[in-house]
Amino acid sequence: FFFDPHPVSARCPELERWLCVATPPPPHRSTHLPCKLEPSDECGPTHARRRQHSAPPAALQPTAFKDIGKLCSDLLSKDYKTGSNSVEVKSKVPNGITFTPKADKTGDKFSGSLAAKSAVPGGADLEVTLKTSGVMSASLEAANMMKGLSLTLDCETPAPGKPGLLSSGKGTLDYKTDALTAKGSYDYYRGDAHAAASSAFKALTFGACADYSVSKSSLSKYAAACQYVAPDFTVCAKLNEALGKPDGMVYAGSYYHKVSPKMQVGTEVSKAAKKDAVSLAFGCQYKLDKDLTVKGKVDADGMLSASYKHKLSNISTLTLATVIDTVHLAESSKHKFGLALNLTP
Repeated sequence: FFFDPHPVSARCPELERWLCVATPPPPHRSTHLPCKLEPSDECGPTHARRRQHSAPPAALQPTAFKDIGKLCSDLLSKDYKTGSNSVEVKSKVPNGITFTPKADKTGDKFSGSLAAKSAVPGGADLEVTLKTSGVMSASLEAANMMKGLSLTLDCETPAPGKPGLLSSGKGTLDYKTDALTAKGSYDYYRGDAHAAASSAFKALTFGACADYSVSKSSLSKYAAACQYVAPDFTVCAKLNEALGKPDGMVYAGSYYHKVSPKMQVGTEVSKAAKKDAVSLAFGCQYKLDKDLTVKGKVDADGMLSASYKHKLSNISTLTLATVIDTVHLAESSKHKFGLALNLTP
């Protein structure tokens, strides 16, 4: 039996380098903190270096023009429906057809609709809706005509008592790539054409759209927008003009901030070019838990809005909303209330 003061790793530097074994230094050597070693190039090209490189940021996909500024817009507009009560039930039968009956009551007026949606041969989806007013509409969407291209056909019958087989017949083409989104549509019966496009460069998205009246042979409306997207906030600027209207040109800007996974805030400002008044609205959303969300907003007209959205169960969601006119608090007719119940068995 004998004792070897020098372990195997001390006699084999290469083995120590690979196993990162910290051995006690001899008395005549200076001590140093152990460090994480990595194999050198001379150890062979087949061994990968133990270096950590930060992954490059993912390329920003272009946002469709209609969705530029959508985060702030949804924060300040969704779940604030007042002045009416609605109930919606969505169910899917075994053969794949989804039925969605919906009922709305506004004051003394009642309206409703029944929609049926199903997949059809060829990879398209067909949806038919019948309203209590007697108007029927249909939509056929083919999402995979070719890579990035989809086609949607929409039509609607005229109201009872009005002549004609259809009051609207529109075709829409959507095209999406990694660098560009484009959309074009034309309504044959109304003679309205629409075109929009947007692109992205790093964190910046910019786009434009225009509406053209074929019957009048003139441009009826145009818009341009720019949006900057960061991990926790979004800033957007827009310009809209409805030609032929005295106050048609409007400048708008919005700011959306995701303060935390539970809380988001947003602000929207707009101004007509020929008016001195500035419209302002700001609000916030807070998620109390996974099933309960509350929202609130206030605007420059003194309207205070609040909503309460509660997921009662896996198949039901209840939304309560109210708008209070703080300028005329004593007038009860100025205040509004709304209720919406969604059921998805």
